[in-house]
Amino acid sequence: MFSSFATKVTLALILGAANALPGSNAVPKLDTRTTAQHGYINVVAATLWTDSSKPRAIDEPALTHPVQLEKWLSSMNVSDYRDLTSNSRTQTQALYGARVEILNYESGWYEVAVPGQATPKNKLGYPGWVPASQVSLDQHYGKLQSSKPFATIDKAATVSLYRDSSLKSKLMEITYDTRLPVLKEKGSVIEVAVPDSGSAYLSAHDASIYKSASEIPYPTSLDLISTAKLFLGLPYLWGGMSGYAFDCSGFTHTLYHSHGISIARDADAQADFTGHGTRVEQADLQPADLMFYASNLSDPSTIYHVAMYIGEGEMVEAYDAGTPVRITPARFGDEFWGGERFLAH
Repeated sequence: MFSSFATKVTLALILGAANALPGSNAVPKLDTRTTAQHGYINVVAATLWTDSSKPRAIDEPALTHPVQLEKWLSSMNVSDYRDLTSNSRTQTQALYGARVEILNYESGWYEVAVPGQATPKNKLGYPGWVPASQVSLDQHYGKLQSSKPFATIDKAATVSLYRDSSLKSKLMEITYDTRLPVLKEKGSVIEVAVPDSGSAYLSAHDASIYKSASEIPYPTSLDLISTAKLFLGLPYLWGGMSGYAFDCSGFTHTLYHSHGISIARDADAQADFTGHGTRVEQADLQPADLMFYASNLSDPSTIYHVAMYIGEGEMVEAYDAGTPVRITPARFGDEFWGGERFLAH
C-alpha cells in the first residue's frame, strides 16, 4: 500500500505541491522520506466530498483555506441544500485538529478516512475527498496530539480561539466537539497546540480538559438532551458534523461522541452497531435512545433517518434541508423501524 501511495505523492510533488501556510490555498507537501500517511485538519471543519467533481460553484467557500462555512451555508437556498443530498455530493466533515488517514492524492485533493467515525465503508474511518490545502502534514502537532491531554469544546455550538493569551486577537471560531492538545493551563486561559500555527488560546470557560477520552464523565440522558438543545435552530447539511450545521446521523453521532461514547457515523450503521447498542421497541423507549426510520422495516439497509427520543412523547432531530434542528413530537408511523439504546440507564 505504501509504495503505491508514495508514487502518487511523488507525482503530486512533481506537479508543484507546496507547503501550506495559514491563510493560503497552497497544497501541503508530503515528506516522502517518512512513511507518514496521516495528516490533520487545519480549518474549522473540512467537508469530505464524494469525489473532487462534486463541488459546485456555490460551494467555493467550503473549499478554501481558511474555510468560510458561514458564507457557504448562508449562500445556499433550500434547493441548493437538497441538491447536496440528491446528488450525493458530501459525505461527512472532520473538525479542526482532527487526524485523518491519507489514502490517495489527485490534482490538489486528498482522499482521506476519518478515524472515530465508524463505518462499514472503510475500516480506517469514514472516507471522502478534501482539498489538500485543508490538511496539514505537521507531524510535530501529531506527536503532541498523541502525548498531551486535550481540551474539548463542550459548552457552546461555537467558541473563539485566540492568537494571544489575553484573548484579544481572534484566530478563528471553532466548533463543539473540537479537541486540541493542551500545552499549558494558566488561570482562566488554556494554551493549545494547533496544526501549522504552533499554539493558540482558549477561555477555560469554553472547554473541558481530559487526559484521554476514557476520562470523559459517563453522561446521563439529561446530559445528552442538554447538549442537543445547544444546536436547536441550526441548518441541516448533508454530511454536516459541526456546530454550524448537521445531518441527522452527524447530529446523533456528535451528541454521543462529545460525551465519550463512540457510535457509527451513518443512521443505518448506528442501528446495526453490533455489540455496542441494544434494540428497544416503542413501548420501552427512554430518554437518549435513538429512533430509526426505514422504507422497509425488514431491511435495516433501508434506514434513512435517525432522531433522539427526549421523553414526554418528543424527540430532537436534524430532519432535512429547509428544516432547522428541532424538538418535535415523536413519530411512530409505518416507517418507524425501532430504537437503539447506547446509554446504560
